[in-house]
Amino acid sequence: MFITKHEDGFLYIVNQYDHSKQAGQVARHWGNEDFIRPQYFSSMCLGVEKHDIGWIESDEKVLFDKVKSQPVPFLSVNLLQHVDFYGKGYEKVKAEDTYAGLLVGMHWMGLYTSRFGYDPSFTFNIPQDLAPQINETITHMQKEWVDLKMELWKKKGPRSEFENHLWMNYEIVQFMDRLSQYVSMHKHDTTNKLVMGPVRRNLENKGTMITVQGQGDGTIVVDPFPFASHVETTVKQRKIPNVKYATHSEVYKALEEAEYEEVKWTFVPPVEKKTVEQVEFESVN
Repeated sequence: MFITKHEDGFLYIVNQYDHSKQAGQVARHWGNEDFIRPQYFSSMCLGVEKHDIGWIESDEKVLFDKVKSQPVPFLSVNLLQHVDFYGKGYEKVKAEDTYAGLLVGMHWMGLYTSRFGYDPSFTFNIPQDLAPQINETITHMQKEWVDLKMELWKKKGPRSEFENHLWMNYEIVQFMDRLSQYVSMHKHDTTNKLVMGPVRRNLENKGTMITVQGQGDGTIVVDPFPFASHVETTVKQRKIPNVKYATHSEVYKALEEAEYEEVKWTFVPPVEKKTVEQVEFESVN
């Protein structure tokens, strides 16, 4: 679950898989004159949509922190549970679509490896006593991907081109995940600015950082803009009082009784700056 605290005394909660589905819907708008759609685009969108499908059970049962007496936010989930949830989701998506499953696996392992170096500022906190087990999981998964890649590539075109498209798709998955987190963890009136990426515009590009900033009214300016047109999207959230809950059952009941609210957001490109000549021409005419 995404759980954020705000000054109004409530916990704002978005289910992990609801976030995942919302991200997948937005991902399908990817691509314009500046940002290409890589190979396996439909599979990539499916991977975005289902990258958190393994978290459905935890969302339904509601993980509870007995010490803090509150539900557990996703970044505080026990590491072994984290591995279990993502592992189940990876297997489920892989059975449906091999390429999408591969991307979900890459997303999963990237959470323990600073996103394979794409985002050195981020990695899941790994306790020292669990490091050998996690490293073994990372190694095992990457060995498994060798066979998956061979199955998908089938010697159609250069292997380097296949890998290039795969890693570009991975970059898009990471961006879409973080963009969805932005609207899932901010209030509608946010003006917070975040820089995300890098994401390549094309296979030759070295990667572009993308700035995301709310305008205070549910409109989010994305610069540079990677979508075909303005994108309207909806986040499903619930609110429960930000208090200590005596038992797991008590917080579970509070969530059961909380009504879902649909919060609408719109992603838009930055307003083009007019040149002096344009302004003078428009004033004359």
